[in-house]
Amino acid sequence: MRVIEAVLYSDNSKVSIEIEDGIIQKISKIKSFSSEAAATRYIAPALFDNQVNGYVGIEFSKPDLSVDEMLRVVREHRKNGVVTFMPTVITGSFESLKRSFANLAKSLQNPEVAYSVPGFHLEGPYISTLKGFYGAHRLEDVRNPHWDEFRRLNDAADGKIIQITLAPEVEGAVEFIKKCVKNSIVVSLGHHNGSAEDIERAADAGAKTVTHLGNGMANSINRFENPLWMQLADDRIMSSMILDGFHLRPEMVKVFYRAKGAKRTILTSDMTMLAGMPPGNYVWDGNDVELTKEGIIMFPKANCFAGASLPLRVGVGNMMKFTGCSLNEAIDMASTNPAKLYGLNDRGTIAEGKRADLILFDIKDTKLNIIETV
Repeated sequence: MRVIEAVLYSDNSKVSIEIEDGIIQKISKIKSFSSEAAATRYIAPALFDNQVNGYVGIEFSKPDLSVDEMLRVVREHRKNGVVTFMPTVITGSFESLKRSFANLAKSLQNPEVAYSVPGFHLEGPYISTLKGFYGAHRLEDVRNPHWDEFRRLNDAADGKIIQITLAPEVEGAVEFIKKCVKNSIVVSLGHHNGSAEDIERAADAGAKTVTHLGNGMANSINRFENPLWMQLADDRIMSSMILDGFHLRPEMVKVFYRAKGAKRTILTSDMTMLAGMPPGNYVWDGNDVELTKEGIIMFPKANCFAGASLPLRVGVGNMMKFTGCSLNEAIDMASTNPAKLYGLNDRGTIAEGKRADLILFDIKDTKLNIIETV
């Protein structure tokens, strides 16, 4: 039995939490702490990152991804407070995607990896072919939705693809969305130039969320006819956001937050293999990219970002900084909300009988410092 005393993130109360066999056994409100250290640390649910392309030089799309590499990524994530994450594979040929998912599925044979990885996220290949909207994805591999192809990819993944990002305006998208929903796969809209009607039809068919709202778009868009407004206006759709401080301007984040609200917002990192690596020039997905000292990953050829490099805890701090939202709301956007989206009711909350996936941290100037990940 382990007992942790700390300040509860949701209401600043003093709590004592009893943990045994990885499960929260009892939560008690207490009048005073037994140690001075407890008074200086918060406790909250561990973070949940639903879009991770790689980390510390390890790319999930690589053809020879090993179990040991996945285990390293799991352990590195915990240093930043992330216990649950979804490996993400982007647009590629059928054979490359199949190989990637087979490798990822194999890694789940390791219990420690399986504990942190509930499933996979396929971002593409069924996205827009318009310049700017497909971003850093390989245009030659972008194609229309094909259910039989996707089914075979999911078979290679042992049925563990639990989210797909696609463009709602492409041919066959609505029927594809309906089949995904029927098979309990979360459909997210992203890298698209769908009209208000396209987005409404997608939501009617069961699409639940948007991938990195405000990104995966051309630098210049029509002020009326663009994907932003309907995605913000439709209350059925949750939205993920990359809050590394580069992908979105603070004023955009504030507007998005006011439109979607704390319950319909998810924070994500969109990390690539360059996260945790030193600044410099690299080759990512066959393209020359630059990782700046600030943490920006630039793709000069397409004049766009090529993913992100900063951990999810940075986004939690930036959410508070940019919007003035509470610590409770910011943490829930990076833990409770994604858990609810995927129906993972055993995590993303602090409650008796739930998994004891927790973070102990302090805050300085809205920046989270992870003391321990439980």
